[in-house]
Amino acid sequence: MAESMVDVTSIEALVRRFFNVEDFSIQFGVPTFIISPTPDLKLKFKSLYDCMKGSGYLPTLRKHDGKIFLRVFRFEGGFGGSNRIAAIVLFLATLATITYSGYLQVTSLSFDIVDPKRNVPLNIALYVLCLLAVAGLHEFGHKIASKIHDVETSFPYFIPGPPEIGGTMGAIIVQRSPMVNRDQLFDVGLSGPLIGFSAAVLVSILGLRLSYIIPKGMIYGVYIPVPAIFDFLVQVFRPSDFAKYDLLLHPVAFAGWIGFLVTFINLMPISQLDGGHVSRAIFGEKYYKVIAYIGVLILMFSGFLLMALLALFMQIYRGHPGPLDDVSPLSFKRRVLGLILVPAIILLCFTSFYY
Repeated sequence: MAESMVDVTSIEALVRRFFNVEDFSIQFGVPTFIISPTPDLKLKFKSLYDCMKGSGYLPTLRKHDGKIFLRVFRFEGGFGGSNRIAAIVLFLATLATITYSGYLQVTSLSFDIVDPKRNVPLNIALYVLCLLAVAGLHEFGHKIASKIHDVETSFPYFIPGPPEIGGTMGAIIVQRSPMVNRDQLFDVGLSGPLIGFSAAVLVSILGLRLSYIIPKGMIYGVYIPVPAIFDFLVQVFRPSDFAKYDLLLHPVAFAGWIGFLVTFINLMPISQLDGGHVSRAIFGEKYYKVIAYIGVLILMFSGFLLMALLALFMQIYRGHPGPLDDVSPLSFKRRVLGLILVPAIILLCFTSFYY
């Protein structure tokens, strides 16, 4: 349905308040403006968005054939809901699976042998608190950045997982309002993995101090691949001659290991993953798509086959829409930070299940 004449007139007047309009037309019922480039394009578009917020209209900015197109769409609803009851139920379910996972670890035969007098409830509680801290602080990082940029988000939804692999698949928050520009997209995308990675470092240090160095062959256990950051922390906080000894990880150390694993997967530059947000902000639509498929291959050749297939499906089905303003570039400082910090964290957390 075409816009009413009153709406079109109001929209045109508002757009002209901020931009020099070279051409204006209605394309398939959508007010479409060709605007002149300006050094403060990012700031002016954000001001336009703020003026239209809550009015039932949403502006977008795209570039085609060297021209900048500003389109104004009707926007009645939000980008996602927030269900407090669902969030509480999922948290309680995750708390149960994590607690059971901690119980399985602390009461295992290995710990019966190396520490028969251990405090079982205390060790389970430590594991639960540390793993929830790693997952929760990751989402808290997103929340902080979203709050700073006035992006509305849902409650965190914790995801229960099989107790044998830790008891949780992490947590998610649902975006309830759009990302206005690439700066917002970058900040919200990177904040979670950055804080989650820091939390995993602290939890791993505590867990390694609680872990046991035992003679090789003393007990039967499962060897897990460790990322470079975890191996570094072992050498610093639990050094030993591992040609003669093994390290029996305390459940808290295992929580730290899970944190690094989740950070590695989350930073893959694919679709709606955190790394997808960061990559889309840095490289734009064209190069982001190529990098996304490289991310899928990295997951595949690291042994995360199911996750690779899921990520491939997400990329093909949804991809990444980008921010409303997809013309204004990411700030220089953020671009440098992203190009240095993100690959560094990925390399530090890289985990391969192919020995």
